[in-house]
Amino acid sequence: MKRSLLQRYHAELDFSQLTDQDLHDRTGAIKAASATSQLVLNNPALQAAVDVLVTKDGALTVAGSAVTGDRAKLRNDLATEVTCRTGLVGAMRSFVTLVETGAMTPSDLENAGIPARAPAPRKTLPPDVPEAIFITFPKVGHGKATVSVHEAGKPRGQYTAELSADPFGPTTWAPLGTGFGRTRVVTGASGTKIWVRFAAVRGTQQSDWCAPVLVTIP
Repeated sequence: MKRSLLQRYHAELDFSQLTDQDLHDRTGAIKAASATSQLVLNNPALQAAVDVLVTKDGALTVAGSAVTGDRAKLRNDLATEVTCRTGLVGAMRSFVTLVETGAMTPSDLENAGIPARAPAPRKTLPPDVPEAIFITFPKVGHGKATVSVHEAGKPRGQYTAELSADPFGPTTWAPLGTGFGRTRVVTGASGTKIWVRFAAVRGTQQSDWCAPVLVTIP
């Protein structure tokens, strides 16, 4: 195989980076240069290639103009669509407001073509844990003590109470008294140690138990 000794020269063009305007500008430069370039004038294939370039450039110009027009029309159409949508939403809001004002039942909304919103579930929090427990002893006599929930600054609440007779720390609990009052009476032999705790009650909800207090029966 014979080896060519002719040096080849390469163009500095990155076709992947050329914009449409770059292509138009380069085609114009080629067309202008081909009128005086001896390389082009002496090569029919190059002359034909220049003609093809000019034709393709013209086709791209026409296509580009059409796209520019289409883009302008699309922008106008999109703006019109937004305006129409905004108008429809506004009209629907007004209609819904009028229906809500006149509706007496959920069926009134449904019959007017408007879905009725399901009622939001009520969120109720359990009552607060009793803050403090007071212990009082009778001025005379032995064998009992009174324990009560401190309610300073609060409306009268309802409470449940439990006791534990474990002297070294509560482990088992039993109901203390009946009803939901804030006061309970603890009875037992003098010196008996009894743990008491309260929880607030509201309807079907109950707070956590308060910290247990130790009652020593006088």
